Amino acid sequence: MWKSAFKQIWKNRKSNFWIFVEIWVVSVLLWYCVDFMYVIIRKNLEPMGVNTEHVYRLNLGAHQTRQFDRNNTDSIDYYWIDPFLQVRKLVEAYPGVEATAYYTGTSIFSQNAIFQGYTADEKNAYGAKIRYVSEGYDKVFKVKMRDGGFTGWNIATSPQGAVVSPELADSLFHSPSVIGKTFRDYYEPDLTYRATGVSAPMKYDRYGRYEPLIYTPLNYKRFAYSVPAIAVRVSPAADVPGFARQFTDDMKSKLNIGPYYLFGFMSYDFRSEVADIHSGISSYVRIITGLLVFFLFIVFLGMLGTFWFRMESRRAEIGLRMALGASRKGVLNYILLESMIVFASAFIPAFIVCANLAFWDVTYTLNDAMDYTRSRFWITQLFTAAIMAGIILLGVLIPARRASRVHPVKALREE
Repeated sequence: MWKSAFKQIWKNRKSNFWIFVEIWVVSVLLWYCVDFMYVIIRKNLEPMGVNTEHVYRLNLGAHQTRQFDRNNTDSIDYYWIDPFLQVRKLVEAYPGVEATAYYTGTSIFSQNAIFQGYTADEKNAYGAKIRYVSEGYDKVFKVKMRDGGFTGWNIATSPQGAVVSPELADSLFHSPSVIGKTFRDYYEPDLTYRATGVSAPMKYDRYGRYEPLIYTPLNYKRFAYSVPAIAVRVSPAADVPGFARQFTDDMKSKLNIGPYYLFGFMSYDFRSEVADIHSGISSYVRIITGLLVFFLFIVFLGMLGTFWFRMESRRAEIGLRMALGASRKGVLNYILLESMIVFASAFIPAFIVCANLAFWDVTYTLNDAMDYTRSRFWITQLFTAAIMAGIILLGVLIPARRASRVHPVKALREE
């Protein structure tokens, strides 16, 4: 059967040439599409390092109605921190709330970031995004840890405790075992830290990359000049549609304590959607996905039309094969085998073209979001081959089944 199929393909090489070119070009274009979808799916499945499900962000506004000494801890406590902690206590007592924590600095799903440089040898500085957090932050966000944890933190002691991401730990110490090791703020040498934990890799939006990050306690100096956000974890049973609106209605007047008032209450899932809209990635992904679906549909129609016309022109050949004793199943298998040989002969040069495009990084498929690796290339190639093979088989099978149902005598008379 293989020998006969190759002879038949060579005999019809002029008509097969255009099918060959069509499959070749479409395979390269389809690979671009598959690569884009692969990046989108992978980035959505990639862990962010924290769990934001059922977590809300409460933002407080502050009226500067009274001046206080921001260099005096007693003044800071009385006019600024104590009212804030009362707000947190009321929020924590709200029905359905499991835990709360407050933080400032680099936030999730936000373009605002605070960078700082750190050094372990006082020679080399390594940049990292910083997040100042309170106790309980790891419980609210269920921070994934590789080693150690948010333990032994005390802002009054030196060195201060700190949890670092694997990227920062590797840069500072060139080792995964960093618990207990000390390092310094490069620009404030008197500010020292002791690593108490290594978190899982952290990113700040769904399509971002993992970046160096450090968690440190929110100290008096930082607290005196900022209004931290309060993260609120809600039980799954209480987190129903409309929870944010109900919370705002119930707590808006109650949270007017000292200089503070309720400014906003929003889930992190919604913040993620808003961030994607502002960055333009949502509309971009939606448009490209729609175009890909349309492209696949056009490819299917093109292949179906090509092989339908081809099968119609071979009705007499099919009738002759069946008149000579070939079964309907045998004819179908032969035609499918022939189409797969044509596909393979066209896909091999398409594979070579794609390999060169990947090697020279001539792609426009969110390369900034993910490195181009060999595994990415092979996975996308396998998916491209499977999709093309499926389209061709379906495009061949429908007209081939129709042609095989024709009575051999009728087919020969038509010829």
